[in-house]
Amino acid sequence: MTRIAVLAGATLKSRLKAGRRLEYEFLGAPGKAAVANPARFAAALLPVSPSTSKPLVAAARRALPGRPLGGLVVRPDEKALRRIAKLELDFVVEAWGASDPAPEAVLAHLNGGRRPARRSGDSGPRAPQTSARRLAILTDVVKTANSILEPRKVIELVVEKIRQLIPSEAWSLLMVDEEKQELVFEAALGAKGKEAAAIRPKIGEGVAGWVAETGKPAIVNDVKRDPRFAPHVDAKTSFETRSILCAPLVSRGRTIGVLEILNKRGGSFSKTDLELVLTLVEPCAIAIENAILFQRTEQLTITDDLTRLFNSRYLNLYLGREIKRCKRHGIPLSVIFLDLDGFKGINDQYGHLAGSGTLTEVGGILALGVRESDILARYGGDEFVVVLPETPASGALVIAERLRRAIEEHKFLEPQGIAARISASFGIATYPDHALSPEGLIQKADQAMYRVKERDKNGIEVAV
Repeated sequence: MTRIAVLAGATLKSRLKAGRRLEYEFLGAPGKAAVANPARFAAALLPVSPSTSKPLVAAARRALPGRPLGGLVVRPDEKALRRIAKLELDFVVEAWGASDPAPEAVLAHLNGGRRPARRSGDSGPRAPQTSARRLAILTDVVKTANSILEPRKVIELVVEKIRQLIPSEAWSLLMVDEEKQELVFEAALGAKGKEAAAIRPKIGEGVAGWVAETGKPAIVNDVKRDPRFAPHVDAKTSFETRSILCAPLVSRGRTIGVLEILNKRGGSFSKTDLELVLTLVEPCAIAIENAILFQRTEQLTITDDLTRLFNSRYLNLYLGREIKRCKRHGIPLSVIFLDLDGFKGINDQYGHLAGSGTLTEVGGILALGVRESDILARYGGDEFVVVLPETPASGALVIAERLRRAIEEHKFLEPQGIAARISASFGIATYPDHALSPEGLIQKADQAMYRVKERDKNGIEVAV
C-alpha cells in the first residue's frame, strides 16, 4: 500500500479518493516543524494555485525531507503549467473532472516523477520512471484534450505537454489552412517562438510542409543534408535549426496539422521519441478537430449568416452579462443603434443580391471602425448595434461619428461597377444614464436614431 501525505488539511478530502493500492493521510498545511516519521509516506501532495510560492514548496519539503513532493492542480491552462514548472515539484497531478484524480493516475505520476537522491538509510519505494511518466502525461493529454472545447487552449496544452516529455529548444503546432494551402502557427514555445508565429509556410514547403502534404512523420537529425529543409525560415527568425522531429495530426483520415520539435537537447531524435509523439498526437488530433467543429457550430448559432457579425440573440445575452459587470464595478456602457439611409433604393434599383452585398460591406466598415473590445451585431434588416464596454456617451459619440463618416464616404458595390452612396442614422444610449436593462438601452438608442431619421438623416443623437 502506498501512503501519501496531503499537506492541505481537509480541503481535498472530497476530491482525493483512496484506492486498492493508495491511501491518503491529511496533515494540514505545511508548517515549520517536520512530520513525525516521514519514512511511512511514499510522497507528499500539495494543492497548487496561483498563490502557491517557492517558500511554501520549501516548507513542504522540510516537513517531509527525502520524500517526493507533488502538486495537485485543477484544470490548468498553458500559463498555469509554465508557472508550476518554476516551483520545481517532483511531479504534478492534474484534475479535470469531478472524479479526478483517479488513484491510478496519482500512482503513475508518482512513479514517473523526479525523485530526490536516495539518502543513507532511506528505504522508500523506487520505481522505473520512464514508462510511468509517459503513461501519466499521456493520460493528462487525453483528458485535457477531451475536456476543453476551445481549439486554441487544447493546442497550447498539447504543446506544453510535449515540451515536458522531450527536452528541446523549440516546440510548435501548425494547423493546415486548406483554403490558402498554408500552415499556420497556432502555438510556438521556446526560442524565437514569437518570430516563428508570423510565418506561414506553404503546404509542401520545408519539413513541416512535407509532413502536412504526405501525412507521414519525419526525423531529420542533420537539416543540412536534407533537401526538404527550408533555410529561409531560420533567416527570418534568426534561429539555427539543427534537427527536426515532425508528426502529422491526422483526424478522420485527414491531416489537419503538424507537430514540430526542433533541436533535441542532449542528443539526436530517436524512433522512440517519434513513437511517443505519435502516441500523443493521435487522440489529440481528433480532440482538436472536435473542438474546432464545436466552435464552428457554436459560431453559427450566434452569428449572422450574411455579415458574419453577431446576431441579435447573442447581442441580448452579451448585453445582459455586461450590464451586470457594469453594475458591480460602477462603470458605464454605451450602445450605438444605426439604421442605413437609402438602403431600400439599392434593393429596388439593383436587386436583392446588391442589397446583400451592401450589408456585407457595411459589416466590414463597422468592424474596421470599432475597438477590439467592442461588440458588433446585425440587429435585423439594415439595422446594426455596437456595444461599447466601459464607454460613456461622450466616447460613444466619437466612435459613432467615425462610423458615420466611413459609411458616408464609402462607394458601395464598386467592384460591380455601381459605386452607390448611402448614409446611416445613429442613436446612442448609455448605462446607467438612460436605461438599466438590455431592452431599455436598445429601445432608447433606437428612439434617438429615429429622431435623426425624422429630422434629416445621416446624423447622430444621444438618448434623453
